[in-house]
Amino acid sequence: MATSVEGLKASDLKAFDLAAAGHDGVLSDESGALVIKPCTAREVSFYESAATHPELAIWMPTFFGTLELSDSIPDPDGITPSNNRSKSIVLQNTTHGFIKPCVLDIKLGAQLWDNDAPQDKRVRLDAVSEKTTSKSLGMRIAGMKVWKKATEGSEVKRYYRVYDKQYGRTYTAETVIEAIQEYFDSDISKSQMRLLAKRFKEKVAEIQAVLEGIESRMYSASLLFVYEGDGAALDEALKEEEENAKKPPKTQEELDQEEEDEVETKEKKIEVLKLIDFAHATWTPGEGPDENALQGVRSVVKLLGELAEK
Repeated sequence: MATSVEGLKASDLKAFDLAAAGHDGVLSDESGALVIKPCTAREVSFYESAATHPELAIWMPTFFGTLELSDSIPDPDGITPSNNRSKSIVLQNTTHGFIKPCVLDIKLGAQLWDNDAPQDKRVRLDAVSEKTTSKSLGMRIAGMKVWKKATEGSEVKRYYRVYDKQYGRTYTAETVIEAIQEYFDSDISKSQMRLLAKRFKEKVAEIQAVLEGIESRMYSASLLFVYEGDGAALDEALKEEEENAKKPPKTQEELDQEEEDEVETKEKKIEVLKLIDFAHATWTPGEGPDENALQGVRSVVKLLGELAEK
C-alpha cells in the first residue's frame, strides 16, 4: 500500500462511519485507505516497537505514523485525558476495498484496566466485566455493523444495521453465539456464512498461537473482524482467490518490477482480521503470555468453530 501521512491536513479528513464500537473522533482521509484516531503515547510506542515482533505486527493494522490535529478529542470513555489527545495515530483502514464491509469488534479480557488506571475506573470496568461475557469468557461484543437484506412483500430492502456496545452486554456465556451468528446474518448465503466462520476461526487460532509465544499485556484490546457482506461480491472474490491459487507464484523480479512501477494490485476482499486498540498495551519480558487476552481469544476460536459446523 503506497500510502503515507505526508500532506495530510485536518481539512482533508472526514468522519469515519464504519467503526464498529463507535469510538468518537475517528476520521478517514479522502481515499478511505486510512483511519486517523485519537491515541496515547503508549499506543504509538507499541505500534513502533511491534516492528521487532513481526509475528504480531502482521495481525495489526499497518502503522503510518502520527498526525497533529488542532482540536483535542476526549477519551472514548468520557474521561478527560491527562495527556494531549490532539495527536492522532494514522493506520490502515481495514474496511477499505470492500463493497459492503460487515464489521465486528470483540473486546478481549476479563480485566479491562491496566495498572495505571485509577481506582474508580477499575471499579467501573470490573462491574461491566462481571455483568457481561467479559468475566465468563474473556471476551465481549463491543459493536457491530452488518449489511442486512430484508424482504417486505415484493420489495427487497438492503441497509446497514448498527449494534452498539449495549447490544453485546445483553448476552451471556450460553447465548453469545447467537450474537456472533447475527454478525454473519447479512446478504450472504448459509454456505458462505459457514465458510467465513471457518476462515475466521483459523485466523483467530493463528493469533492465539502468536500471543502464546510472546510476553505482553493488552488490556482492552480488540479483535476486529471485517468480511464482504454483499453476497455476489463475496462470491466473485472467492472465485478470484481460487483462480489466483492456480497461477504460478510471481518471481522476485516480477515483484520488484511491480514495486518499481508502483503497481497496486487490487484483489477483491473476502475477510480481514486484525488486533486493534493498544492504548493499554505494553511488552512484559519475563512475565509470560497474556492469559487475560488469551482467555477471550480461545473463547472466540471455540464459538467460531461451532458456527462453522452449523
